[in-house]
Parts: sequence; structure tokens; C-alpha cells
Amino acid sequence: MEPVTGIAIVDWVLGLLDVAGYPIVFGITVFENLFVIGGMTPGETIVVAAAFLSTPEYGSLQWPLVWLSSVLGTVLGSNISYFIGRKGGREALLRYGGRFHISEKRIADSEAYFLAHGSKTVIVGRFTAGFKNFTPMIAGVSRMKVAWFELYTVLGAMLYSAAMVLIGYFLGENFERALAFAAGLGYAGMALVVTVVVVLLVARRRVKKRRMIEKESGEHEAGEHR
Repeated sequence: MEPVTGIAIVDWVLGLLDVAGYPIVFGITVFENLFVIGGMTPGETIVVAAAFLSTPEYGSLQWPLVWLSSVLGTVLGSNISYFIGRKGGREALLRYGGRFHISEKRIADSEAYFLAHGSKTVIVGRFTAGFKNFTPMIAGVSRMKVAWFELYTVLGAMLYSAAMVLIGYFLGENFERALAFAAGLGYAGMALVVTVVVVLLVARRRVKKRRMIEKESGEHEAGEHR
């Protein structure tokens, strides 16, 4: 492929897709889902470009194999982040989290959140710009059950990879438009996650407030009967 992003290393990788498309897609999607590193990895760009090269006009790749490579890489990268979080992530966050305003209470809140809403978060987080590579780590720290994590990670990877392949296959001829569409999907996912979290936090505070009022009312009535 000709240079399209203006970023030398990314355009160099894109230029190799014709000859090593599937390993590149696999490797990039692994890195895309690693904690911290993923935020600097152009996973969407590579998958969209590879899908474009599977169109009849080019035909150097096959879209089912592009999709499969993306799914496998996403699942592997997510698992690495998950087990890092599960094995030692909580201790690391407790030790260094203060530098990033991550308190023990926030960690406990995230654990409670994942206990109640982990499945939805793992799937929706896959489509969220700037958050997808953090979700598996947080799931591991929160001790989300492995079986459920694997199930929803695979489902999320399948859906996410399908979306990127469809965007690349049908919109890839206008590559900038395709990338903008993919980015828009990520921002929409972020907005959805933020909205859900805000709604849940507001609902939780209301429940706590109601319970406190009920408790105070009960204590007052008990005092009157003495």
C-alpha cells in the first residue's frame, strides 16, 4: 500500500500487508489489547487496511482470514492483560495508584462494578476508544471469573473484528473516511460507557441515601419506643 497516514512506522507496516498480512494483523491486535501499550498501537488502522486488501480489486488477502487473525490476536492480547491484572495488578495499583489518583476505595468500587456489570463492560469496552486495552486489566484486578471473561472477550473480539473488517471492505477505497468511521465507532462506544457509568453511580448514591434515611428513621422510631 502507498503511504496513507503520514506516520512512517505505520505506513511501513501497511506496506508489508501484501506479503505478511495475517501475521501483522495478529501481532498488532495482540499489542493493541495490552495494558498501556495498546493505546499507542494502530490496531484499527491495520485491520481496516488488511480488510481493504481483501476486496476483489486487490485480492491479496482473504477477509475471513483477516477477521480470524484479528479475533485471535484480540483474544490473546486481552488474556495477557487480564492475567497480569489477576496475578499482581491489584498490588501494583495499590502501590503506585496514588500517583494517578487511584485509591483503594476506587479499586474496591471497580471490583464491585465488575462483579455486577463485568460482562457488559468487556463487550462494550471492546468498541471504546482509549479504554479497550484497560478493560481486561481491570477485569483481572477485579477477579472477574475466568470463564465469563473468556466468553465475553471472544464475543467482543468477534463483533469488533467483524465491524473493522466490514468498514475496511466497503469503505477502504476512501481510507481516511474508513478510519474516521472506525474512530467514530470508538467514540460512540466511549460515550455509551461514560453514560452507563454515570447512571449507575447516580443510582447507587440514591440507594445509599435512601438506606441511610431508612436507617435513621428506624433508629428514631426505636428511640421513641424506649
